Amino acid sequence: MSNPRIAIVGGGPAGLAGAFWRLHGNPGADITVFEAGPRVGGWVQAERRDGFRCELGPQAVRPGAELDALVTALGLGDALVPAAATAKARWIGRGGRLLAAPSGPLSLLGTPLLSLRGKLRLFKEPFVAAGDPTGESLTDFVARRFGKETRPLVQAMVAGIFAGDADKLEIEGAFPVLAEAERAHGSVFRGLRKKRQATPKQQRRPRPKAALYSFAEGMPQLMQVIAARLGERVRADTPVRSLTRDGDGYRLSFGNDKVARFDEVVLACPAGAAAGIVSGLDPELARELAAIPTVSIANVHLGFSAATLPPKLQGFGFLLEPGEQCPVLGAIYVSSLFPSHAPAGKHLLRVMIGGRRHPEFVERTDDALVQLAIATIARYTGQVLAPEFVRVTRVRAAIPQYEHGHTLRMQAVERRLLAFPGLSLRGNSYRQVALSGQLGQVSGTDDAARR
Repeated sequence: MSNPRIAIVGGGPAGLAGAFWRLHGNPGADITVFEAGPRVGGWVQAERRDGFRCELGPQAVRPGAELDALVTALGLGDALVPAAATAKARWIGRGGRLLAAPSGPLSLLGTPLLSLRGKLRLFKEPFVAAGDPTGESLTDFVARRFGKETRPLVQAMVAGIFAGDADKLEIEGAFPVLAEAERAHGSVFRGLRKKRQATPKQQRRPRPKAALYSFAEGMPQLMQVIAARLGERVRADTPVRSLTRDGDGYRLSFGNDKVARFDEVVLACPAGAAAGIVSGLDPELARELAAIPTVSIANVHLGFSAATLPPKLQGFGFLLEPGEQCPVLGAIYVSSLFPSHAPAGKHLLRVMIGGRRHPEFVERTDDALVQLAIATIARYTGQVLAPEFVRVTRVRAAIPQYEHGHTLRMQAVERRLLAFPGLSLRGNSYRQVALSGQLGQVSGTDDAARR
């Protein structure tokens, strides 16, 4: 069959990129993307108000081979906007103060976040006996390999990636490269070094111009350009209700009781939605998918004027350690990263609240969240804000959590999928939570759950 009928369920980053690459490799491919909501992009959404650009999902994307390939194929290179070179400083909140976060392994030796004893403990890592990271939490793994003093630092940093609880996140699921480095080489430091040395120089990616990128019209521009390329193949406001076997293909029920047959089906929607779709096909597969937890966050964007800013309100932003007992995860200094996200002479901050540790705060009133954000900024930076612009948004069930048992769950999912050729899963619910991980190419029914 030269051109099988392919259904991709979900118009987020994984679904759109997957459809684009399939079409890019075979312009005659018969592909339909079903998006339940009115807009494509999934969690990649933004608003432009009063001259301020407020990203509701990822603030930026990290450079890498996946992004490079996609931007090149789309001809979007001129729209890429690098983060400002001056916005590198990152801060960690501890004891009501902001302390400079380490920027790399060597800077750990100078950080005030570790005592002399804690810094000396880092040198012991290559000589620590290898353990079994299977099912181990991220904090337990880090403490075992690098010392207990690194726990709070890692907990804060992980909040900026997963909005999660590092005590619950599984090292193999959340950071498999670290677990594999220990398993293969007995040391994280040694394993990462060996991995780099094993990569031929000609295959190593040149150092990128910036650590982060956005687009001229904000992060949704990437999604909108892909959707425009796909054209009528994308069907918004068309939720898929169920999936049943039909010979060697599948029958999808969608929209207002419409039914269509497809040879291949890619579920690129969140795992919870995928669970509902496959519940009639395989209840056990549905139970495994429904068990993947997610977290919600509230975003408080604050726009203000200030002739000068205190040093600790300059750079990338800050993250708070769990010991601060604050529902604020951290803040991004948006206009420092991307000056075009605020009008000339203005500044924009994005304060993130809730996540795995404080889910109840997401449902607080807008006024309560704004006051909490202003008070937190004042406490940690010394800047008492009188914002001229305020925007509160909530992103619910947006970030999957690769918690205890996630690796075993993915193995069980893979086994269930073996019974259904042509059915695959794709998206951040399974292997990579970062946006860049959703942009890569796939071949046939190769997918995130089976890698």
